[in-house]
Amino acid sequence: MARDPLFDDLDESQRAAVTAEGAPLAILAPAGSGKTRVLTRRIAWSAREGRADPARVLAVTFTRIAAGELRGRLRTLGVEGAVTAGTFHALALAQLRRRASDQKRDLPSLLDRKGRILGPLLGLHGPEAAVAITETAAEIEWAKARCLRPEELAHAAEASRRRLPRPAHELADLYARYEAEKRRRRLLDFDDLLWWCAEAVETDPEFAASQRFRFRHLFVDEFQDVSPAQLRLVRAWLGDRRDLCVVGDDAQAIYGFAGADPSALSDFERHFPGAEVVRLRLNYRSTPQVIAASAAALSGDSGVRRPMPGAVVDAGPVPAVTAYPTDDDETAGVARALAAAHSRGCRGGRWRCSTG
Repeated sequence: MARDPLFDDLDESQRAAVTAEGAPLAILAPAGSGKTRVLTRRIAWSAREGRADPARVLAVTFTRIAAGELRGRLRTLGVEGAVTAGTFHALALAQLRRRASDQKRDLPSLLDRKGRILGPLLGLHGPEAAVAITETAAEIEWAKARCLRPEELAHAAEASRRRLPRPAHELADLYARYEAEKRRRRLLDFDDLLWWCAEAVETDPEFAASQRFRFRHLFVDEFQDVSPAQLRLVRAWLGDRRDLCVVGDDAQAIYGFAGADPSALSDFERHFPGAEVVRLRLNYRSTPQVIAASAAALSGDSGVRRPMPGAVVDAGPVPAVTAYPTDDDETAGVARALAAAHSRGCRGGRWRCSTG
């Protein structure tokens, strides 16, 4: 039988994910299960089978590095055509600039740092100002990621039990004044890019038609980390079509503090009725002992255990659990452990390093 470079090095669950017929499709990929490999193989397989035109593919990643890696892997797989890959913000900015150019108008300038506006609004100076700016900017970013307007911030923060650095009504007022000052100066920030692009697709039929014609096949990486604002943009790009494939693992969701909502992945079938969900079943990175320990930790107090992927690598030492009295102590302890492992010759990705 002739060798097939798209499938010969894939396991059964990976092959099933690459060739799944469902749409929309969610691929649940636990840590170490070959997420990026499966995503790129699915794009390449779709192109080879005539299911997708690479020039009409839009692949959304969370970092520019990931976008570059994805394009590089696709080239290695022989995918011909210019797949468009980038972050939510970069893609939204490019589309907004194209729309402004088509309409022969200037897009407002991009604000690189919220502190340029928040500093004068807070009226503080020195180190105290730097801390206040950082904290206030973070709360505004959280609100905008959750698609919250200033008047909705206080209620949402209370409902989510979010700890705020200052009273909610003060943050809401600062948020409102910040938005007003941006409008006055004709500025938009990075959070606005998602709002503006989604609204443009939702309300401008000509713009929506052009984007949906150009990008007919939508792939999203790390879907567990999308925020409501990003999910809104995905829905806008998709329209009434179903050609959406997402990859992620809700157990690896780490951006809740910034407004992300892992339910977009864990409840994928509720968000996209009729969708298919497949799961990768092998871990190529961790020992059975590490997988078992992580499964126990992820079950938490709920007692609900997630499906545990099988281990491919050989058995290793049982993980040691160390408790620390404070977060700072834990940080220092982890740093010491890493330094000690490095001094013994342990390098990233080499699980066989001794723990003794």
